[in-house]
Amino acid sequence: MRAAVLEDGRFRVREHPDPVPGPGQALVETAACGICGSDLSAVAHTDEFLRASRDSGTTSFLFDPDRPLVMGHEFSGRVLSYGPGATGPEPGTGVVGLPWAVDAGGVVRTVGYSNAFPGGFGERIVVQAQALLPVPPSLDLGLAALTEPLAVGFGNIARSAAGKDTPAVVVGCGPVGLGAVAALLERGAGPVVASDPSPLRRAAAARLGAHAVVDPAAQDPVRLCAELAGARPRPTVVVNCVGVPGMLNRLLHTVPRGTEILQIGGVMTEDVIRPVVGIYKDVTIRMCLTYPPEQFGATLARLAEGRIDPASLVTGEAGFGGLDAAFASLRRPEEHIKVLIRPGQGGTGVTARRAPADDMPR
Repeated sequence: MRAAVLEDGRFRVREHPDPVPGPGQALVETAACGICGSDLSAVAHTDEFLRASRDSGTTSFLFDPDRPLVMGHEFSGRVLSYGPGATGPEPGTGVVGLPWAVDAGGVVRTVGYSNAFPGGFGERIVVQAQALLPVPPSLDLGLAALTEPLAVGFGNIARSAAGKDTPAVVVGCGPVGLGAVAALLERGAGPVVASDPSPLRRAAAARLGAHAVVDPAAQDPVRLCAELAGARPRPTVVVNCVGVPGMLNRLLHTVPRGTEILQIGGVMTEDVIRPVVGIYKDVTIRMCLTYPPEQFGATLARLAEGRIDPASLVTGEAGFGGLDAAFASLRRPEEHIKVLIRPGQGGTGVTARRAPADDMPR
């Protein structure tokens, strides 16, 4: 199959061995695949990314950096066939899925972070059949690839104490942060303050219905949330979706007493916090990776029902040949929110897409 293979920190488009579905697995033809912040980190900080997996005993993200790797775990596609004993949506059905597969030794691997299980930057993917969900006809199959990143936001808010009238701050308005904004509003939280240096991303948070959006260089989002919440003390939820060293410590110093901090953004380097500050303020820090799996299907339903418009979050598209350019542009967050990789698209650049300013329901 044709794929963009990561070698020596660059993507090279070439032929790659076709993946073969094993017992309980499905073969899926890629329709579209998003680029995740974790992908940016894995390429820019490969040694640190792998060391974190080893130090934490997390085998699902381990790969050999000296062997070809086909990344991409935010995928949508069509079922081609099944391996022995596997059942699922009929071949030809459009699907999305949680990106996991079990290798011959019984170890769970993450599709796109495994040399044995190529991801959506290739024409075909193998995943566990039970991980797949059919995409409703009301939702464009390519745009359905946004299910995974948005589900991270929705799923982790589902793990939090956020509820009606809970003051909340979301730091970082990429797709995960925007999913968190939408999830907080769905739960009736408020005021919800979204913070991002990028005007493009702040505008997306405003379209979702955030009660306030701020440039953190100009205004402290935590202080603004406290001002909007008023004098009555209420537990606050702060969602940190950026992998910026020092941000968690800064939040420990600025959040109100009793705050719950959800740390979703992965800091790839060593970081320093002053725990006693959080202790004195009775702050809870929740490190976030997994979330209730039912939130994946619930997020797909939200997209299919039009409660979130995924088209308004896709600001660029590229083919396999444009992956280097797409990665470079996503490191400049003022340029894009989400770039989708489309296997059939040619060229070596990113085609910009701009949605109307009022296209997302509030």
